[in-house]
Amino acid sequence: FSLTVKWSVVVIFALVSWSLATVWLPGQAPGHSATGYWAFGIGGAVLLLACLLAHELAHAVVARREGVEVKGLTLWMLGGVASLGGESPTATADLRIAIVGPMTSLALAAAFGLAAVALTAVGASGLLVSVVEWLAALNLVLGLFNLVPGAPLDGGRVLRALLWRRHGDRVRAALTAARAGRVVAFGLIGLGLVELLAGGGVSGLWLALVGWFVLNAARAEEASILSGRVLAGVRVADVMSADPKS
Repeated sequence: FSLTVKWSVVVIFALVSWSLATVWLPGQAPGHSATGYWAFGIGGAVLLLACLLAHELAHAVVARREGVEVKGLTLWMLGGVASLGGESPTATADLRIAIVGPMTSLALAAAFGLAAVALTAVGASGLLVSVVEWLAALNLVLGLFNLVPGAPLDGGRVLRALLWRRHGDRVRAALTAARAGRVVAFGLIGLGLVELLAGGGVSGLWLALVGWFVLNAARAEEASILSGRVLAGVRVADVMSADPKS
């Protein structure tokens, strides 16, 4: 399958590098040169993109094992997406494909956390330890956030799989997950606006932006499910004219 990197990745790469080099690292490991901060800031941004790619690759690998076609992976400003060419054959397969992404992020969080402890024990550079600690924290947030039960987040896919397995109705389960995604989105937008009003600045704006993305994706998913339900069982001949000249 193919890997597509959207231009917006450049934006997030620049923002993360700048944030690490000018805010996080000087605060966590003072006394180093600007060159050192930027070098480790850029390195941290590269590793973050690698973590996002690992998250999506995990989805793709398990999907292929479950017999689902993987068209490609896309990295963009708000993370990544694995494009699947079909539906999961069973609810259990759907659950495995959905859960492996957050589990990968949580495993990376644990690995980076242990690495930070080991590096501190051997007296490694404070810059290196700070970057590794930051990666541990960010992967923890990424893994937990993706478990929030609302589509298009992985937690929404998990919810869909569990409801599908319980009720035996995939469409009903998918609709519930998409509608739960709308609730989650409004909550994120609301929290982001509250944080902005409270002086949260960029973090509040970012939270509202993520909520807006989730809302649009959830609405699009719900519309797709509903249109698929309407067209289910309709043959091409049913919508064609018997006399093309008429």
